Amino acid sequence: MSFFSLDFSYYFLVFFLLYWLLRPYVVVQNYLLIAASYLFVYSFSAGSAIILLGYSILIYLLGRLATVLKGKKPVYLLLTTLVVLCFGLFKYYPFFREGLQSQLAQMGLAVDMPTLDLLVPLGLSFYAFHSISYVVSVCKEEIKPASFPDVILYLCFLPSLVAGPINRAKVFLPQIHPTEPRELLDINRAIALIAWAIAKLFLFSAFLADNYVNGVFEAPDSANPLQVLIAIYAYAWQIYFNFSGYTNLVTGLALLLGFQVPKNFSSPYLSQNLQEFWKRWHISLSLFIRDYVYIPLGGNRNGFMRKNANLMAAMVISGIWHGAGINFILWGALHGLGLILYNIKNKFRPTPTNSHGASNLLARLLTFHYVCFAWIFFRASDFGSASVMLNKLTDISLTSLVSDSNAVIVWLFIILVSVYPQWARIKASLVSTVEKLPWYAYPIPLVAFLTLVFMFAPAGVPGFIYANF
Repeated sequence: MSFFSLDFSYYFLVFFLLYWLLRPYVVVQNYLLIAASYLFVYSFSAGSAIILLGYSILIYLLGRLATVLKGKKPVYLLLTTLVVLCFGLFKYYPFFREGLQSQLAQMGLAVDMPTLDLLVPLGLSFYAFHSISYVVSVCKEEIKPASFPDVILYLCFLPSLVAGPINRAKVFLPQIHPTEPRELLDINRAIALIAWAIAKLFLFSAFLADNYVNGVFEAPDSANPLQVLIAIYAYAWQIYFNFSGYTNLVTGLALLLGFQVPKNFSSPYLSQNLQEFWKRWHISLSLFIRDYVYIPLGGNRNGFMRKNANLMAAMVISGIWHGAGINFILWGALHGLGLILYNIKNKFRPTPTNSHGASNLLARLLTFHYVCFAWIFFRASDFGSASVMLNKLTDISLTSLVSDSNAVIVWLFIILVSVYPQWARIKASLVSTVEKLPWYAYPIPLVAFLTLVFMFAPAGVPGFIYANF
């Protein structure tokens, strides 16, 4: 059941009305929210719901164990083992099985490892991160161990279950038991976020995918060089509209339920370097990798060389988290390399604080193109397809950028990045104006906006790219 299916809309409306009828009874609301979350997971597969429940029980027990043991290393070891086993079994086993069998065959050893036909449980990547936040926070005594129902709700919270944002335990758990009955939080903003999510997903993301991205990435041999370049530019915007649209949606849903989730995007293609990009892109993941991977590895505490080695390790782990395969490892390594090069550059020539417009534009275009280069490996089905696309790019000539029939689209994408700061300011102003409208005037622009979106949107229900991770 997709968040944008009619079935979900009907069920959520009924759930929403019942949820707020129970407003005086916060505990009952919590149990209703748990039931709704598990029914949603069950609609995808019963196995996913069973695995989520079993995982939640183990995390609850680890939290309790952390209060009994004086030393926390056994708890960290058990937590790490649990997470690695789940990821290894459900996400990475097929990849490692194929690679290991190939290596053994080259050594003359014919080993037939068992095939496990297992579907990745819905939301595994995100509730695993939530569990790490919870157990570590208990071990550090930032929070007290939560009750079993609270741990269940924290790990299965419907809006952020499928693809985040990543909620920190010490921020989310207090919201489960507010001191006063829950309130609808900023309903105008919630509805505006959901409407904007519909536009991003149904119109912008779907249009780019159907017209420029999917065909080229699925058959790069059949595309000409400029079509490949357009597909790469288009995918950069498609994944942004898709993922940020999903984040807008779940943020709006959470507000309608009286909860707040962390901000996950802040106009990432405004970034003038990769460091800034990761402060604007998938912010909850960036902060998680920093706090639970980079800093525990040593962070920047042991000199310049160790700092950059830790940075590369953190980015490669981020790539592996996204999926099994050499392409995701390369994507993470490319971002690690870019961040290291930026650190080296800053060490010898710090970035000026009063840079002018032309240099800002150049920095933004260079950052965008480096991010696009990395997106090739992220989106391509395998390394061979990525290599074909890179070879096609080498055939682009200055003449083709002027005379080719696709040149206009290439330049439109470049102009889009160039004027993006102005568009971001206009959008922020429009959103602020809409959110200030009185309730009785709100439906008019909302209906007009959604009507235009559905008039021009491609047919079908869009998928969430990050649901695959």
